[in-house]
Amino acid sequence: MKKHLLSLCALALCLSACNSNEDSFKVNVSLANANDKTVYLQKFVDNAPVVIDSAVVTNETASMTAKKDDPQILYALKVKGMRGSMPFFADNNDVAFVGDLNNPQAVAIMASATQAELDAYNDEVKKIDLQIRDLYNVMQQAFLDNDSILMDSLNKVGNALNEQQDSFRDEYIMAHPESFVTHYILDQVKQDYPLDQLKAMVATFTTESIYKTDLDDYIAKQERLEVGQPFIDFTLQTKDGEQVTLADVVAKNKVTMVDFWASWCGPCRHENPVVKAAYEQYHALGFDVVAVSVDQDEAAWIEAVEQDQLPYTQVRDSENAVSQDYMIYYIPANFLFDQDGNMIAKGLRGEELGAKLAEILK
Repeated sequence: MKKHLLSLCALALCLSACNSNEDSFKVNVSLANANDKTVYLQKFVDNAPVVIDSAVVTNETASMTAKKDDPQILYALKVKGMRGSMPFFADNNDVAFVGDLNNPQAVAIMASATQAELDAYNDEVKKIDLQIRDLYNVMQQAFLDNDSILMDSLNKVGNALNEQQDSFRDEYIMAHPESFVTHYILDQVKQDYPLDQLKAMVATFTTESIYKTDLDDYIAKQERLEVGQPFIDFTLQTKDGEQVTLADVVAKNKVTMVDFWASWCGPCRHENPVVKAAYEQYHALGFDVVAVSVDQDEAAWIEAVEQDQLPYTQVRDSENAVSQDYMIYYIPANFLFDQDGNMIAKGLRGEELGAKLAEILK
């Protein structure tokens, strides 16, 4: 303990005195049980982490440097071999990480006022997370005991905790419209909100930020995917190398469904027989399907198509370009277009698909 207190004091002094370069800031690391580990300093560019410096931990310490940039930029410390990373805001000031690699959740991040603001928010969220984790452990035992009455009761408690966490997040965002930390928090979970609610929340923001810009861009793209909007064209290949262009399929059919799925997605595989049945019932009346797989493994994709005996057009979005255009965060996901190319429905599951087709193709 004394050793880490001394390390903490030494790093604090270093933060205030060591960095004389006005064009950069330092990230100093003091981590027990991390000797000989490589640590990476990452900078988020277009929401993706990019390594900008690295060092090997020696005598439980390491130091890295970053050039000063927009103070709103998010950084992260990544330790080789450790799952995940430790994100932080620096405000272009020196930063220190102090703790034990065997307990990464307890590593202290001595960073900026912005990071302190985010930490305070996360501390409140973690309080509910701990309750949910403890509840999950009890639920596991109830499941093993086949205690359905207790399971129902625990599910209600779990739902209430999730609602409590969501409410806290919403209230926090609405109470701090001027902070780019708020903008960052909402940007991380934007796909969890209905479009109208998200637009209303962003409209309350009183300042600009790189995260608000990202939210504005996301909203504009989502509006492009609302019912009534025209399809976004694409060309992808079948397993046999045949080029399939969506515009060509739409022009030939009264209703065309673009169906995003993957071989590894359980709900997708469960939904495939539903789509297959709808295709077989309504294809002769003008209904067609273009199934877009997001599989990276081509062999797994082909095997799943054969196992599920899917008779409609199958293509693969191996580069995720089409998935990005259609803002696919979760699968299965689908969109229905009429012969003029306008969207008439989306997100239809189970009996909803058959009911919609029966309504249109009478």
